[in-house]
Amino acid sequence: MEKRTFVNPAINDSATFIKTSAETNGAYTLLQIDLGKSDGPPLHYHKTFSEKFEVKEGILYLQIGKDKKKLNIGDSVTVAAGVPHRFYNETDDMVKFDITFQPGHTGMENFIKIFYGLAADGLTDKSGKPKTFAHLAAALTMSDSNAPGWMSLLSPIIRIVAKRAKKNGTEQWLLDRYCM
Repeated sequence: MEKRTFVNPAINDSATFIKTSAETNGAYTLLQIDLGKSDGPPLHYHKTFSEKFEVKEGILYLQIGKDKKKLNIGDSVTVAAGVPHRFYNETDDMVKFDITFQPGHTGMENFIKIFYGLAADGLTDKSGKPKTFAHLAAALTMSDSNAPGWMSLLSPIIRIVAKRAKKNGTEQWLLDRYCM
């Protein structure tokens, strides 16, 4: 049976695939996240899919643009494609929430498997960022994760490094190691 739950010790969370893009014919991807106290991912956006966050247990904090929101059990918020966002947990209590990518996104699914796998293998820093820039670039590119603001100036470099990682087999190594 295919592995469905991935643990990221660097950012204190786990992700369980409830429905993959392949299982929904591309309509959506549904993940359940268990997140301990964490700053979560940095502010980012996706050009090709929206993300719906729905809290099942605990309190989830969302930043959407400059706006910060506190979501309680039963609350949900959809972040449209192109809108910078991040999630985090300020409390010592675990928060459990669903994320729905719409449409489904296999690249984002692989990003999660790769980032969590690298963290489990000790190949990330304490914030969960891969220690090897080619790993970071390849995963960011496949996931359609983009940095807003001045950080977007790094995008051309990230694309070049990702293209090189694809050509030299680094991307395939990541997919083979963490996504099979």
